[in-house]
Amino acid sequence: MEQNESANAARVADLSRREFLELGVGAAALGMFGWPHAAAAQSGKTWNQGALVHIIPTASHNRFLIKASFKTPLTAVPRLLVNGKPHKGEQTDPAGRFWRFDVPSLQPATQYELRVTDRHGIPLCDAWPLTTFPAPDAAPERLRILAYTCAGGYDGPRINGKSIFLDMEARRQLLARGMSFQPDVMIANGDHVYYDIETALSKPRLKQYQEMVWPKFGGPLDISLPMLHPRNASIFTSVCDYQISGLYGTTLRSTPSFFLTDDHDTFENDEFDDLLATLPPESYGTLGAEQTQRLYYPEFLPDPNRPGWLPGADKAGAPAGTNICFGTLRYGKLLETVLYDCRRYVDYKGKHAKVLPRWVEDWLIARTRAEDTAHFLHAPSLPFAYSSGKLGDWYPDRLDDATGRLSLNKVKAGWQQGWFDQHQRLMQALASQSKRAPVIIQGDFHATAVGRMMRSGDLSLSQPLHVVMTGTMGTGDLAFPSSVRRIESRPSQLVNMEQTLEPMEKNGFTIIDVTPDKLIFSLFTWRPPQSTAEIDTMKPTLVYEVPRKA
Repeated sequence: MEQNESANAARVADLSRREFLELGVGAAALGMFGWPHAAAAQSGKTWNQGALVHIIPTASHNRFLIKASFKTPLTAVPRLLVNGKPHKGEQTDPAGRFWRFDVPSLQPATQYELRVTDRHGIPLCDAWPLTTFPAPDAAPERLRILAYTCAGGYDGPRINGKSIFLDMEARRQLLARGMSFQPDVMIANGDHVYYDIETALSKPRLKQYQEMVWPKFGGPLDISLPMLHPRNASIFTSVCDYQISGLYGTTLRSTPSFFLTDDHDTFENDEFDDLLATLPPESYGTLGAEQTQRLYYPEFLPDPNRPGWLPGADKAGAPAGTNICFGTLRYGKLLETVLYDCRRYVDYKGKHAKVLPRWVEDWLIARTRAEDTAHFLHAPSLPFAYSSGKLGDWYPDRLDDATGRLSLNKVKAGWQQGWFDQHQRLMQALASQSKRAPVIIQGDFHATAVGRMMRSGDLSLSQPLHVVMTGTMGTGDLAFPSSVRRIESRPSQLVNMEQTLEPMEKNGFTIIDVTPDKLIFSLFTWRPPQSTAEIDTMKPTLVYEVPRKA
């Protein structure tokens, strides 16, 4: 692995003159949006979170939705003051530790002052600001997004000197570095929680990890009972408190956040062999994902261009009009991003199979073709263009043990032709845009990469598709593909890729700067044994610029 990392580092160091100039342009853009200043970050008094354990908001142009938890259960309904106007909280757990605040009828592009109080108006924390997005027909000049994937995991004991997940303190430091760029929005693309159930029970390689980790949270979940049953509730909340609240705390309180779910959020890995098949996830896992979201992070708010009948909408107990699987980040006419979970509804119908339900595919294609914003991003939980040979890929590539490479020579167990057919329809829609460049930012894969898809199967694309793997926040040594799958992620053999940055197995994140005429991606990477001191001052490994239209 060290040789692979050295090779990648050499490739980055040996950037062409054109790419070097792009780095300069991107650095200038970051400067234009505001490089963080340590003195500014440290100035002013410390924000007092009081009784709060965690708080995560999302926003649209006219609504806030906020999830929060407290150090001890509340015996009375708390209030959220929004510019002094009280909004009652709604209890989301049996004990009263977890609450949500749903605030409608707000003004677009407006900063509000928020504060949580008890029923008598006594503050439970300091006040903080939160701003609504511009109206859908507004024309903002800029937007900054922080994006990454796979932030979950328990950083417990090492196995043979190797970590499974990155130390939580380093994760917090990476998050702080990303937040120091003062993003307007954050996108966390999948795998917020790792606590696989059937996968761990059926895989001998995971027995040691299971024995080390499960007792830390109170033992295994009893899958004959719901996760919030008294037998399971303390285990479930301990797992999620550590991996979600323990990472974010109150850091995101002023940053509208979009949490997209993936396979591990349903408490399993994507597996298909003689012992186990985990996709589509069992109802126990999907209920677990719903309960995690209900307590810890917001659902996707309504969007007039997203049909209310899509799967994942109108879930019992969810806020009105929201969707738990398919969402939209709409920022005036500057940007629209569609976010979609590619695991929850996958099927196995051979050439008729789909990763996404047909209604969802129709929505994605319709929004792609609408071209009513300057920029448009697809944000799938399952990556396009790349493969590591596992079941849950769009592609049939599998690891050839003899050569150590991806191969199409043998059938991949469980893989369905219909998945790739749907992939082709989505790629064709993306490439057919006439007013803007097609761009994909994606999750799941434990790597950072940038490339342009030139061809997909027998589909000749009318323009290249820009594909960005935004970086993994929480992956440790043994969870990188080169360890767990014995091969690094790389382009599928069914696609033709021009790689600007080959997949790097490092931790990191991406800052996306959006202006009417371009997108600028600043990709940050770091990994032990590099010193954590380097995180606070690290510069982008690569800055990649995508003009609105070539």
